[in-house]
Amino acid sequence: MPPPGGSLVAPRPARRPRPARRPSPAPVRLAGRRIAATAGARGAHVLLENGGKDPIVVDAGVDPAWAAGQIAVGAFTNTGQICTSVERVYLHESVADDVLTELVRLADDLCVGPPDDPGTKLGPLVDEAQLAVVTEHVAAALADGARCLAGGAPAERPGCFYPATVLDGCTDGMAVMAEETFGPVAAVTRVADFDEALRLAGAGRYGLAATVLTPDLGHALRAAEELEVGTVKVNAVFGGAPGGSADPRRDSGAGAGYGPDLLAAMTVLKTVHLEAAD
Repeated sequence: MPPPGGSLVAPRPARRPRPARRPSPAPVRLAGRRIAATAGARGAHVLLENGGKDPIVVDAGVDPAWAAGQIAVGAFTNTGQICTSVERVYLHESVADDVLTELVRLADDLCVGPPDDPGTKLGPLVDEAQLAVVTEHVAAALADGARCLAGGAPAERPGCFYPATVLDGCTDGMAVMAEETFGPVAAVTRVADFDEALRLAGAGRYGLAATVLTPDLGHALRAAEELEVGTVKVNAVFGGAPGGSADPRRDSGAGAGYGPDLLAAMTVLKTVHLEAAD
């Protein structure tokens, strides 16, 4: 999957891509639409995985240190460059302060650097274009009133390095909450109750996956039923269902996203009927 803004469809035979100098105004979901239109004109079968903007809902009653660890794993693993990385964090106000205190500690502990350095805990972004996207999203959020609790600017060293970043006070109108950032950024919104968290988590245009941390089985079942995403994860940000499959929803794509159903969708079937000749 290319970084947001990357082009997958060219009007002429594909050429070697040139590095972008600044973020593209067209996110990857629009590239997916162009692919679908081009393939449809040719009568080609299409499977689309256009990325996501995965939320994590942290309910009342959870252990704050455990919840912070789940958020950190989801947001910072692989420097946030996974299609199902956690990008939106909805914290119940009763646990928000304690979760953020631990999350900031974890973020500050992630030393950025090259992968061959034994001290490195957070590697680089894929290229300068993606560094520009992350930088722009964070800077715009701060300009619009978000508070930076950790990170918040490119690392002061050569290369495409961005530190683990925690932003508090984010709102839905910010790009960091609406478009795929694809970087090590945990953008946080505090909520009054589970209903508000569930509503906000399901309000975005993407529908790849979502995580819910809750001690309440009823809340977990509600999330599984109501969130319009391909995969709902309860009390574990990564893991999954071996042998399972899921379809992304809305602008995240169309068709099986993984598992045996994906292999079936990518397989062309043929039936041969053979009888003996007279």
